[in-house]
Amino acid sequence: MSYQADQKGVYHSLGKGVEELPDNLDVYSFMFDYFPTSRPDVRKTGLPLMVDEETGNSLNFETLRERVDLLSLGLYERIGVRTDTRIGLFSPNTFDYPTALWATHRIGGIVSPANPSFGPSELSYQLDSSKATVLFLHEVSKKAGFESAEKAKIKRENIVLLQDPAHVEQLKQSNGGKVVRQVEGSWTLVGLLEEAKEIIQQESQKALDSCRYTLKPGEAHKKLAFLSFSSGTTGLPKGVAIQHYAPVSNVLQFFHFNQCSNKIGEQKGRFRAGVDAALGILPMFHIYGLVLGLHGMMYMGVKNIIMPRFKGIVPMIETALKYRASIWFLVPPQCVLFCKDPGAKKLHGECRNLVNSVMIGAAPLSDDLSKQFEQALPGVDWGQGYGMTETCTLTLQHPVGMACVSGSAGRLVSNVEARIVTPEGKDCGLDEPGELWIRSPSNTLGYSNNAEATKEMWIEGGWVRTGDEAKVNKDGDFFIVDRLKELIKVKGFQVPPAELEGWLLNHNDVSDAMVVGIPDEAAGERPLAFVTLTADANKKVNNDAEQIKKMKKSIMKHVSDNKIRYKHLKHVEIIDVIPKTASGKILRRTGREMAKKLMIGEEEGNKSRL
Repeated sequence: MSYQADQKGVYHSLGKGVEELPDNLDVYSFMFDYFPTSRPDVRKTGLPLMVDEETGNSLNFETLRERVDLLSLGLYERIGVRTDTRIGLFSPNTFDYPTALWATHRIGGIVSPANPSFGPSELSYQLDSSKATVLFLHEVSKKAGFESAEKAKIKRENIVLLQDPAHVEQLKQSNGGKVVRQVEGSWTLVGLLEEAKEIIQQESQKALDSCRYTLKPGEAHKKLAFLSFSSGTTGLPKGVAIQHYAPVSNVLQFFHFNQCSNKIGEQKGRFRAGVDAALGILPMFHIYGLVLGLHGMMYMGVKNIIMPRFKGIVPMIETALKYRASIWFLVPPQCVLFCKDPGAKKLHGECRNLVNSVMIGAAPLSDDLSKQFEQALPGVDWGQGYGMTETCTLTLQHPVGMACVSGSAGRLVSNVEARIVTPEGKDCGLDEPGELWIRSPSNTLGYSNNAEATKEMWIEGGWVRTGDEAKVNKDGDFFIVDRLKELIKVKGFQVPPAELEGWLLNHNDVSDAMVVGIPDEAAGERPLAFVTLTADANKKVNNDAEQIKKMKKSIMKHVSDNKIRYKHLKHVEIIDVIPKTASGKILRRTGREMAKKLMIGEEEGNKSRL
C-alpha cells in the first residue's frame, strides 16, 4: 500500500512509537536515574562510557556520575550557580564537556554551548544574547575566552577552565602532586572537584542533596536545558530555547526507531550496548553531536571515543581503528575525504571489517557521493538523517534493515509528523515539492527574546516550518529538494547571508553587498559575495585588472580577519548594482543564478586554457 497523508494532510512515522515520554525529568535525571526495562542497564557493569582519545583514560557509569555530582556541588558552593543561572560553554570536545553539561543541569542551570572556533566578537555576542553569567572555558581558548568574558561582564572568578587529562597530570606533577585549583584568577574544573570533596568531608553527603534541583510533573515542557544558537531561516544567530523535554524525547525517539536492544552484549539493533564504540568526532556544541552523538550514545550504553577536533581523515580513521569505533556519525565533507583521499583509500579494507553503522547528517549528500561512499563501504548499514536545532535534532533517518535510498534524507522517526505545504498553504501530494513542516515531541519552544522570529517559524498546531523544500515518495522516503530559507550550509554549519552582508558594508570601499551560497565539493557550500563599490573606490580601481584583484583580496581579508573560518568567502565579484525588489529586498534567487553563470564561465575558461 502506498504511503499517504491523512485527511488533514499529515504524514505519520512508520516506525514504532515511543509509549512513555516523561515530562518530569531533567537531562541529568534522564541520563543517570531513568532506567526503564527497555534501556540497557550499564550500572555496576564497569563498562567504559567515555574514553579520552589522547590518553585512553575512561569513565564508567559510576565514575562519570561521581565527577558530575562533585562538579555540581563545586559550582553551587564556590561560584553560586543556582536554578536558571545561564552558563556559556566554550570548548572543543573534551573528556569533561559532558561533565560540565550535566553538572549544570543537576542544579537547574541552563547551558549555552558555543562554537570553539569563534573569535572574541562572535563569542561576546552569544554570551550577551544568552545572558550568561558563568563561563566554562577550555584552556586552549583562554585568551579569546577571557577577552569575551570581560566584554560580557563575566567575572574572572566565574570562569571554569576545562583542561585535557594529560595536561591536568602535568600540572599536578609540577605542583607537588596536588591539583592546580586556580589559574589566573579562574577556577579549574578539577579544582572545583577537589573543593567539593572537601565540602563533603566537612558536611557529609547531604551537601550533594542540598544543591540538587528536580522537576515537578509537567515542568520538563517549559524548564530550559540549553540555549543553542541557530540562524533559523534568516538573520543573525538566535538562541533556541530548548526545554528538557526536547532532548529527552529525541533520544527516546532515536532509541526506539533504531530498534536498540535492552540487553548488554546482544548483537541486535543498530546501536549495541557493550558491543559498539562510537566515533565522537562531531562537535558537541552542535545539536547533531550534542543530542545524538553524546546523549544518544550514553543512553544506549555505547562507549564514546571523545575526539577534540577533526585533524584530517586519516587520523580520524586511525583513531577509529585503534579504539574499534564501529559507529560513525559524519558530515558530507568527511565523506568526500573518506572517498577521495589517497591515504584514506588505503584503509578502506580495514574499515569494512570494523564499521557497523554510519549516519550522515547536517547537510545533504549528493547522489554521486552516495554511490562513491557505498562503493568504499559495501554492505555497511549507512544512510542520511535530517534535523534542526529548532526540532532538537532528529526527525528523519533511514530505517534499520533497509538499504540506503539514494538522495533520501530518510523516513520520519518515531512520534514525528510532517506536512509538505505550498506557498499558498495547500498540502502537497506524493512527489510534489513544498515546504517541510515538522511536529515532534522534541520541537523546541522558540527563540529566546525574539517573539517576531519565533512567530514566523513556530506556527499554530505545534508545527515548525523548516524552510526546506522537500517531497515524499510512495514508500515514505523524504527528499530535501532545496533550501527555501536563505542560509548557506558550510560543512554542516549555518552561515546567514545577512550577517556577512552587514559585515561587508563595514569595509570602506563597499557600498552594497549580496551573499549567496555556491556548491563546493569539500564543504557542501561556500559563501560568494557580490559587492558594489563606493564612488571613490571605483575611481581608485578604474577598471584596472590588477587594482580589481587587490580590491577583491582586501574585501576577502576583511571577512577572514574577523569571522570564523567556515564564514570565509570563496570568491568576491564586483558588480554595478545589487538586484533588489521595489521594496529594497535583495533578490537572492537572482544572485544564485548570477553565481551559477559565473561558475560556468570560469569552468569554460579553464577548459579553453588546457
